[in-house]
Amino acid sequence: MSSLEIKAKELQLDVSELKSLGDSAQRSKVKDIISVAARKLETELVVLREQLKREEDANNATADAAKIESKKAEPAVKKITESQLKDYSWDQSEKFVKLYLTGLAGLGGCSNEKIVISFTSESVGVRIGPISDHQAKIFTFSIKKTCHKINPEKSYHKVKSDYLLVFLAKHNPGSDWSHITFAEKAVADTKKKADEPKLDDKADPSAGLMNMMKKMYEEGDDEMKRTIAKAWTEGQDKKGKGGLDGF
Repeated sequence: MSSLEIKAKELQLDVSELKSLGDSAQRSKVKDIISVAARKLETELVVLREQLKREEDANNATADAAKIESKKAEPAVKKITESQLKDYSWDQSEKFVKLYLTGLAGLGGCSNEKIVISFTSESVGVRIGPISDHQAKIFTFSIKKTCHKINPEKSYHKVKSDYLLVFLAKHNPGSDWSHITFAEKAVADTKKKADEPKLDDKADPSAGLMNMMKKMYEEGDDEMKRTIAKAWTEGQDKKGKGGLDGF
């Protein structure tokens, strides 16, 4: 409680006591003296209350201004989005299959805590970002099932200025990988099998390929579906057609 509030409370008590004395007084002159004194104190009380009101309004205005400034000072929360890295290249050596994940400008300045790589015996997952405070985006990449098994303990990665190099250690060093994903290999093997000569010359090889790819598409996971759709579209484009009407 402030000093003004204490003074106002004391004045109110004084006014109340004077009025009580006025009510108990017997002589009119005494009553008049007490009444004048009480009105004087009431005037002082009114002035004091107005002063308290102005002080309270000023304090509230200061508090409101402080809140506004505090809100202005708070940094705007950026919405972080996720973007899947779909385009990549790869090559291989005797011991490793190397993945090149490009399109990552500024990656060289990204902290290690923001680059998470996970390996299993048949998969790899990548999560990067946000690369900088100005780019509220997280990049992801995954291969759910590799063409052949890998060695997670010996697999690792290297950070470059604008791309990520992932080393998948071959489970069987010296083996040759025809594809990077199991889905791509499965589609290629199916097409190769359909192109093999048939004993029945009347059989339509394209119909057999279509049926096998359709079955794989219906039973496959998202990665398998994307691979089949890509292979089918590329094949149809070469023939001057497009789309996946057969599926």
